[in-house]
Amino acid sequence: MAESGGLPRWGGVTEPVTVLTNVILGLAAFVFASRLAYHSAVEGSASGGLMAAALLATAFAAFLGAMAHGIDPVTEPALRARFWHGALYTTGFISAATLASVALFATTGGLRAAILAFAAVKLVVYLVRVARRPEFRVAAADYGGALAVLFAAAVFGALRWRMSGASWLIGAVLVSLAAGVAQARRIGFHRHFNHNDFYHVIQLVALYAFYRGGALLVDR
Repeated sequence: MAESGGLPRWGGVTEPVTVLTNVILGLAAFVFASRLAYHSAVEGSASGGLMAAALLATAFAAFLGAMAHGIDPVTEPALRARFWHGALYTTGFISAATLASVALFATTGGLRAAILAFAAVKLVVYLVRVARRPEFRVAAADYGGALAVLFAAAVFGALRWRMSGASWLIGAVLVSLAAGVAQARRIGFHRHFNHNDFYHVIQLVALYAFYRGGALLVDR
């Protein structure tokens, strides 16, 4: 494995392990999204369907991230930037779908309408902000906010209604938080298995928990 501009390189691909872990993450998210979408359609759960949409957006974000990391930033910076921007934009739809799911499984009436409207407005604001500042921390803050709302709703549902799937969703958020901390602290084990790769591996566990929790969601 050679180096290119300070980045690991294998053949024509830069950051090959990051690309591989992103692809694995994307494939897992796609499989979970497909299974959850089918299950939610059979059960008539719109909130579960929206959680499936969040997983599908995760799959697209992971695939776009894989392409961005695999392109040499020295020889093709513009193409790498396009894929990276695409991954950031797609992340906004993960947050929006997650909030919409919360609106359907945890609220009714005016509060539900308010959360759905907020999710839509937040998505537009996020897309504008990312267009101006295409940085991962912007996406992380947006996604983190949605996870905080999901966590609060799942805890409330568990305490108030003994909501099915709450424990899975709470666990998913906590695992995602651990993954984010590991990435922010740049915890890696080798220059060929860095903090991004470790983040992807931890997120695989979170995706499974989101899938299991989503399969148990019931609209209120």
